[in-house]
Amino acid sequence: MMQKPLSKEEQEWVEETLEAMSLRELIGQTMQDHAGRLPFKGDDEAALRRYLEQYPVGSFFIGGEVIQKAAGKAEDYRDWAGLLQGISRFPLLFSGDLEFGAGSAVRSLTAFPPLLALAAADDEALAYEYGKYTALEGRAAGFTWALAPGTDLLLNWMNPVITTRCLGDDAGRAARLSAAVMRGMQEHGLAACAKHFPGDGVDYRDQHIITTVNSLSEEEWFSTYGQVAGEMISQGIMSYMTGHIALPWIEDGAGGAGSGPVPATVSERITTGLLRERLGFDGVVLSDALDMGGFLSWGDYTQRIIDCFNCGTDVLLWPGVRYFAVMEQAVEDGRVSRERLKASVRRILELKARLGVHAACAGGEDTRAQPLLDDKLPPDLDRQVRQFSRELAGRCITLVRNRTGQLPLNPQEVRRVLVIMMNKVTEGRRYERMNLFVEQLKARGLEVDILDEFEPLTTLRKWEQSGVRWDAAFAPYFLPLHGMMNTARPVGEAAKAIWAMQHAETVRPIGISFATPYLLQDIPFLDTLVNAYSLHEDTVELTVKALFGEIPFQGSSPVKAEI
Repeated sequence: MMQKPLSKEEQEWVEETLEAMSLRELIGQTMQDHAGRLPFKGDDEAALRRYLEQYPVGSFFIGGEVIQKAAGKAEDYRDWAGLLQGISRFPLLFSGDLEFGAGSAVRSLTAFPPLLALAAADDEALAYEYGKYTALEGRAAGFTWALAPGTDLLLNWMNPVITTRCLGDDAGRAARLSAAVMRGMQEHGLAACAKHFPGDGVDYRDQHIITTVNSLSEEEWFSTYGQVAGEMISQGIMSYMTGHIALPWIEDGAGGAGSGPVPATVSERITTGLLRERLGFDGVVLSDALDMGGFLSWGDYTQRIIDCFNCGTDVLLWPGVRYFAVMEQAVEDGRVSRERLKASVRRILELKARLGVHAACAGGEDTRAQPLLDDKLPPDLDRQVRQFSRELAGRCITLVRNRTGQLPLNPQEVRRVLVIMMNKVTEGRRYERMNLFVEQLKARGLEVDILDEFEPLTTLRKWEQSGVRWDAAFAPYFLPLHGMMNTARPVGEAAKAIWAMQHAETVRPIGISFATPYLLQDIPFLDTLVNAYSLHEDTVELTVKALFGEIPFQGSSPVKAEI
């Protein structure tokens, strides 16, 4: 399929706009700014006007980051995008981390179970709807560009970055489902962005902290990540994000300072040679965030920025406004060619034309967006989105191990339960959202005892010795991705919980992971494990129903959970 050609009118708009731009405006098109980091209050129209005159950027990132939390209201984002669109001389794109639905970036919209949950359901029709409803809600809130879907593969169980943000460990499944998500987005007015090329999930380290390495051989890479990329490109993906990830089989040169791996974000061999030329990608290449540790170690600011652009990147994500001066100087002294700059801007303008943002009305209003009512889509559509989210929640819950037939529990026989909380890392780092699970148990009228302190380690044994018995015991686990824990595994107090529960002699805990699918690596003695993939509200409710046999477990593990 590749990307559909532009109409004659769209093509003319691209060329006329390109020719009308000054050097500074051309440079601005290749920078994506962060709306949350502007040096003034975001609704100050006069300040916005002055800012865009001085720094005529081509796109803004809005909404919460995946590494933080969903933020704000849909109407606020939409109004803000409209305000900027009206001020800017050239049409803007607005991107966001819409990885798990628009609600993963905007609190008032619908958050979906994560991609790994979609992989557990393994249904292309659901994947298409995942993209479609993300697009309908996202575009209504002012977004035109999703920095999603994740097309990485979970090939190393210790990877701390993509645990639930990917479609599992099988390239065929990931290719099928991510292509369906992408079609759902792009057929409903939202550009998709496959990430993170050349592929995260092989290393056990985090490129927010250092440059990581995809250590597969050329043959292994093409049969895994290359297969997924080939499918996304053939189906017409509009953009690709490169990661701060090295690929030694193609680029074994030393790092910028003479040592270390070469990230894709500065590698011409990876970005141009592999992605563009060998795989045939002709859309927009966006770098991952340039404030990440995996990029910062590559030379000084000027060096790494110029290398990032020259390797084949079209849009640099959050380079900061000094980008303008560096690029102006680089064009002037010949380190960056004007032709290469214009080639990138042409691709960016073509993306804008495909999304129809060049045709926004004079007031900046997006005529292709759904209306918002009370900060949501119109009632019928809103109901469809929320029903979809709940359906996926019910379809993903996976019974990974049930060695002694503990599940389903008999509601008539279970009156008193123990919950061993694995949601605390250190003092002050306790993830209270796990209380959703406890509340569901209490709502059934159960007596719930909670163990959430593990000093002394023998507390559970002492409770047993005092004669306390439970009809069932649960060991729920949660750790958010990107809590800068540099791991997805139980650490700190959660690790101590694993030690503590082994002191008991009458307790056989039912493990429930609301995060990593690999809990059996750290708690191999569990006879029973349920993977639920997230603390998504519907998922938690339906997980409890499945534990008590009221609905079946429908998911199948998207990774080899027992390695």
